[in-house]
Amino acid sequence: MSLRTADARARENQAKFIQQRINNVEKHFADLCQQFSAYSRKVARVRDKGDVLAKSVLTYAGSEASSTKSGLTGFAEKLSSVSDYRQAMVDRLSQRVVHPLTLYGQNFKHTREDMKATFAARTKEINEQKKLENIRKKNPNNRQQIAQAESKLQRANVDASRTSRNLEDQMDSFERKRLQDLKSILSEFVKIEMLFHSKALEVYTEAWQHLHAISDEDDLEEFRNSLRPFNATTGSTSSNLANSRTSLNSTDRSNKPTAASFTSSSRQKHGKDRLDTSRIVDMEEDDEDEDDEEDDDEYDDEDDESQ
Repeated sequence: MSLRTADARARENQAKFIQQRINNVEKHFADLCQQFSAYSRKVARVRDKGDVLAKSVLTYAGSEASSTKSGLTGFAEKLSSVSDYRQAMVDRLSQRVVHPLTLYGQNFKHTREDMKATFAARTKEINEQKKLENIRKKNPNNRQQIAQAESKLQRANVDASRTSRNLEDQMDSFERKRLQDLKSILSEFVKIEMLFHSKALEVYTEAWQHLHAISDEDDLEEFRNSLRPFNATTGSTSSNLANSRTSLNSTDRSNKPTAASFTSSSRQKHGKDRLDTSRIVDMEEDDEDEDDEEDDDEYDDEDDESQ
């Protein structure tokens, strides 16, 4: 009797341990599945941002000089290639990491169903044990009922032991498969990461080469050639302005009277003034003579009349 009770308690402890183990594994596997899914979505967003960045660089390349344009175009193409590798990475993560983790939901479901059968057998065994004890207390002399109760308890004990062994075997297989799958899933994740980064390293190396193939001197010379027509026009305009100013200055200097010319012209002017003044004096003297003659004539006329 005590042996059966000890076996029942051992099976009960075993069932509790299995239940705790399944709950713990289910919790952590669900968390891993959620985190890997979030990681895959993050990689997809980085892929989209990489496409936008490559497009921006390609658009900018169209406004640059020939050497820079060629280098930036190659650089943008390599960025786009990295985004393509990220897309392949997202697909592999979804197929080889996230999907296998989601399948463990079915495994946990089957394991719980097996546990229900074990707990049902354990409950039946406990009930038969209680019935036997009640019969022995109420009818200790009823051998037939006691024998029937003992027979039912024995069958319940056998069923509980069988389901317990089956559950133990199933849990052993489940644990083995869980460890192998966990190692395989995480190994696939590492392989996916290594494959992406190895390819990305090759592409980024080529992108580096495209950037360093840009010739600064060639683009600078092309820039200077673009500026030269404007410089030539400005230079010719400045020279024309300088020539105009020179001609204007020379004209002003030629038209400006010198001291000698001013003296000679002054002299000529003063000579003319003196001539004009002498003429005026002569004319005034002639007028005075005419006036004197008229006065004499008047006096003569008066004398004649008086006579």
